[in-house]
Amino acid sequence: MKAGRKTVTMDTLLRDLRFALRSLRRSPGLVAVATLSLALGIAVNVTLFAAVDIMLLRPLPFPDPDRLVHLWSTNPSRGWDQTSISMADFVDWRRQSRTLTLAAYRGSSFNLSDDTEAPMRAVGARVGPDFFRILGATVALGRGFSPEEEQPGRDAVAVISDRFWRERFEADPGIIGRTIRLDGQAVAVVGVMEPAFTFPENTIDLWTPMTVIEESRDSRYLRVVGRLQPGATLASAQAELSGIARTLEASYPGSNTGMGVQVMRLHDEVVEPEARQAGTICLVAVFFVLLIACANVANLLLARGAARSRELSVRAALGAGRHRLVRELLTESLVLASLGCVLGVAGSIWGLDLFRSIMPSDFPRVDQLALDGRILVYAVMVSGLAGLVFGTAPALQVTSGGLTGALAEAGGRGGSTGLKHRRLRTAFVVGEVALAQVLLISAGLMLKGAWRMQTEPTGFDARQVLAFGLTLGSREFPDSTEVTLLQETLLGKLRALPGVTVASGMSQLPLTGGNGAYYTVEGAPPPREGERPVTQHRGVFPGFTTALGIGLTRGRDLTESDRTGSSPVMLVNETFARRHWPEGDPVGQRIVMADITWEIVGVVADVREFGTDDPAPPIVYYPALQRPVRAPQFVIRTSGDPVPLAGPVREAVGSIAPGLPVYSLRTLEEHVRLASQGPKIMPKLLGSFGAMALVLALIGVYGVMAYTVTQRERELGIRRVLGAGQRQISWLVLGHGLRLAAIGAGVGLVIALGVTRGLSTFLLGVSAFDPVIFTTVSLALVGAALCASVVPARRAMTVDPGVALRAE
Repeated sequence: MKAGRKTVTMDTLLRDLRFALRSLRRSPGLVAVATLSLALGIAVNVTLFAAVDIMLLRPLPFPDPDRLVHLWSTNPSRGWDQTSISMADFVDWRRQSRTLTLAAYRGSSFNLSDDTEAPMRAVGARVGPDFFRILGATVALGRGFSPEEEQPGRDAVAVISDRFWRERFEADPGIIGRTIRLDGQAVAVVGVMEPAFTFPENTIDLWTPMTVIEESRDSRYLRVVGRLQPGATLASAQAELSGIARTLEASYPGSNTGMGVQVMRLHDEVVEPEARQAGTICLVAVFFVLLIACANVANLLLARGAARSRELSVRAALGAGRHRLVRELLTESLVLASLGCVLGVAGSIWGLDLFRSIMPSDFPRVDQLALDGRILVYAVMVSGLAGLVFGTAPALQVTSGGLTGALAEAGGRGGSTGLKHRRLRTAFVVGEVALAQVLLISAGLMLKGAWRMQTEPTGFDARQVLAFGLTLGSREFPDSTEVTLLQETLLGKLRALPGVTVASGMSQLPLTGGNGAYYTVEGAPPPREGERPVTQHRGVFPGFTTALGIGLTRGRDLTESDRTGSSPVMLVNETFARRHWPEGDPVGQRIVMADITWEIVGVVADVREFGTDDPAPPIVYYPALQRPVRAPQFVIRTSGDPVPLAGPVREAVGSIAPGLPVYSLRTLEEHVRLASQGPKIMPKLLGSFGAMALVLALIGVYGVMAYTVTQRERELGIRRVLGAGQRQISWLVLGHGLRLAAIGAGVGLVIALGVTRGLSTFLLGVSAFDPVIFTTVSLALVGAALCASVVPARRAMTVDPGVALRAE
């Protein structure tokens, strides 16, 4: 008996499916518009969910990822929420901790040369011997590092990434034991990592052992990962490390006063709270887009249902129950949803490629972004839910009331059933406009913030400047005098290139973070323990202010005479000057940094070092001819387009330092674009979603107005007969569209006032209630909706009164 009922049920479902396909075949226009609307909504949802899932939701690709932690040093009294860790502190943590197994690491890069290709700059990391074991990473070929290899002199080994092995060495299985040169040192390749392991960066090429050396506890440059021991918890590890930090503070007050430890889940370190918030906002935004698409399809189905009212009424009169009619109509909706799902998934493949192209290459796991079974299941679920959402209301509305009574109405003027349809369609359109308004206002605020950030003065002029890096390692060039001579020779060759107006260099380009150092002001009261001031510092070559367009506001610039053997001098920026001499003149004052007493000879304008949305930090500039810089970034200002100089620059370097790779060779404008691309991601995404929402909403407005004109042809004809002119008829339709848009915009404004409060993190200095954006978006949306009503209005003007009267 149960099997029989199941067979009947399956037969009924198959019959409904065949009926739905035959019915939809008679409406190819509706199928095309509905499917494309759904495909757009489903594609952006699948794309964003795939991105959020792989980068934010899934656990890290390590065994027992919940037991992995990341450690930072802290000093709340100095405003250091998270700062790097000194080697001495790490060694004490590792030796004393009983709740954690710890390993230190730090990012690095190397001049790499071998017998296969031209020298290159390789992205790497120096890691402790327990690094791979703690993370649970598997070495696919060879081995990892042994404890002995963290000792100085025994670290001439490397493990390379699977990607680098395939790209650089063509997946040579004989790579183990092969010698490569890193910064001039012969290094043996001892292992190749599994393909999935790329920590700490997606673009990493290789890992080398980190040697443990004795140095000042003030030298903070390490990061530390750990794995909780069996039975240990995050809370117990935090309590233990905090106790160790207090012990170190008491033992070393000069360096460790106020220093604490933060223990956090590694997942929370990789996926920052701001990224999680951005992912949530984007998911809500694409859900809005899908809702608008569903409202459009629901409107189409309502219009189709109204046109089929006679058919449905006849079938009801012949005995078809309401449940059967609703089931058949929902089957049609699910068929449309299935078509939208197929096209949407296909569109999401392109969407994922586009998403990868706008994301920074070092964003967590962006290289693993792809469709998989989990994402396809999500696509099917979203499509099925969408089919029920946009199909249920029209199905219930079309079959509501007395269907046999609707048969009588079908032969008359429409009556109450038509009025209900119009009200529901109007509600859908108002909702579409409101949701589009919210997305457009949110996108407008973010775009204004991104534009403000882009136009915010950076303190330097990036136009017509070419920049590149060159590293002269201590093994390849042990004599610092030779380093300075080579750099000066190179600068001379660069200055002689055609079109070059000035060539200089510095230890680090603006907008790329910085390096801090403790210092004291000569003659000032000595700071208390743990309160020594810190400043950013840069080594620079003569002419760097002219090359970068940085203004000199006081004193003199650095010159060729400021070199080894002359009195140590430096420049400071205005922020540094205001910190110590708000009313006085810093020129002639002296500071002690790195055990050297420096005289301040000039003050330069502030430069943004940590991003265009961050204020300029205090910074000092010392002559690279007095204290050599081994990894300078050279900058060349030209009288025209700097790009054609890329080839001559490589030739100039090759003529004096053959075998050294030139890296990061790009215009300074490109450097600024890359350095500031992170804050622009959210405006780009929300702007795209807002544009999609606007198009879908306008389609909805157009559909409602066009259907309204069709339904009111008789009324419009009678008005023409009674003396109404074409302009009056036109404004009758346009006024209706304008009312719908105005109501939707008003509802959207109210919602946006609440939503934009949650966007403050991403607004980059723009008020969440910016009146210009709110007003501009509202007027633009209403104007666009008015334009969408023009074609139906023109059609209303052409209604033939005679035809309408004959129909009457």
